[in-house]
Amino acid sequence: MTPEKYDLVVKGGTVIRFSPDSAEQANIGVIGRKIAAVSAAPMEGKQTIDATGRVVAPGFIDFHSHVSGKRFSAECVLRQGATTTIGGERNFDGKLIRQISEQGFLINHGFYISQSFTLRRAVGMRDVYSAATASEIAEMNMLAEQFLKNGAFGIHFGLEYVPGTSASELIGIAEVAKTYDRILLIHMRGDGKTALKHFEEVERIMKETGVAVHLLHLAYMTGFRGIMPKALAVIRRMRDEGYDITADTGLYAAYPNCIGSSLLKGDWMKRYNRGTDIKVMISSGIYTGEFCTEEKFLYLRENFPATLVTIFACDETEIVRAVQEPYMLISSNAADGPHYENVGHPETAGTFPRLIGRYARDEAQLPLTEAIRKITWGPAQRFRIPDKGNIDKGFDADMVIFDYDRIIDKADYVGFGDPNAPPAGIDCVIVNGEIVCRDGTVFCDRQPGSHLKYRPD
Repeated sequence: MTPEKYDLVVKGGTVIRFSPDSAEQANIGVIGRKIAAVSAAPMEGKQTIDATGRVVAPGFIDFHSHVSGKRFSAECVLRQGATTTIGGERNFDGKLIRQISEQGFLINHGFYISQSFTLRRAVGMRDVYSAATASEIAEMNMLAEQFLKNGAFGIHFGLEYVPGTSASELIGIAEVAKTYDRILLIHMRGDGKTALKHFEEVERIMKETGVAVHLLHLAYMTGFRGIMPKALAVIRRMRDEGYDITADTGLYAAYPNCIGSSLLKGDWMKRYNRGTDIKVMISSGIYTGEFCTEEKFLYLRENFPATLVTIFACDETEIVRAVQEPYMLISSNAADGPHYENVGHPETAGTFPRLIGRYARDEAQLPLTEAIRKITWGPAQRFRIPDKGNIDKGFDADMVIFDYDRIIDKADYVGFGDPNAPPAGIDCVIVNGEIVCRDGTVFCDRQPGSHLKYRPD
């Protein structure tokens, strides 16, 4: 009997699959945009990729990023293995969404809706320190409902950026999310030494509404000596008590921000245990690559508030603690702030290869299959991203083929190297059955990515 001929065959690789978890040699047959078969049986394809000696993983899900349709940013996350991105924490562009729906995109793209940067602005609120009135909250609730009806994956709260957000505003919008069975993504109200007390606010929201919560970039919020263990203990306690809470962390010990941010006002350095040991690297503009003096910091903050800076304040040992938590997912936070050639943060180009090459392989902090789960099946299940995150019949044909012995991040902080340098060891990235990146080369004429919408179970 002649074997069925597929559009694409990936043969001979070690295939990582979930539900149940496994890593075994197999062939993958793709028809159109879907995986049609996974088997040890021989397969014939119109196009064949020999993955012998390589790992074949589901396409990585960049569920916490700021790509927002930017082509260069999408290329950077694609090169590190991301085939899906979810954004909208900073803006919500209806024209962009319509364009992706009609014309496709380099990778799959979905959106959240942001209370802090979209709903507030939509009702005319510009002052981040002001509290919303009852009528403004009612209007935001109606808008949030419409966005969720139209497929937004959840609602984002950037509480540290919008300190005027009141309990009434939080609870009202959280109730909308609960009604539509969506998740709240929360950037807590304070980081460093202040972070621990703000878990009380998160718990109160969950207790009063029953909403599911996902805490954003824990390494940047609590990745400091003496703070991370306490933060993780609080999350474990809430989970043990039945609260539906998860978190994500990045893998870098320095975080990006715009120098004019409300986070960097006054005596902001006192929030961290490092005190005056904190360094601020200028990562965009005419002083790119220089560390800030106090004079230069104040000058840029006053005159060029959109300047990207990198704050060296976190502790790498605390990141290890976070990565090992079973409920912890791994996020890229890609393209936060200004992002273009020679400007940005290495997380945009290096997060996922860093997880696999450093934390799983070199340091053995977690098994390879668990590392892959945290960037594929885990986020697909948590955010209900349909048909993604696994290699099995009927799933979308999103795949990453890499050399486990070689994969590693090559991006570095501005001032030390190229923040957008492609990683080593990734042979091929496939989006919806189409090869879009091979050996670091992106085929820019291809737009196989789809606009993703939340789909109820």
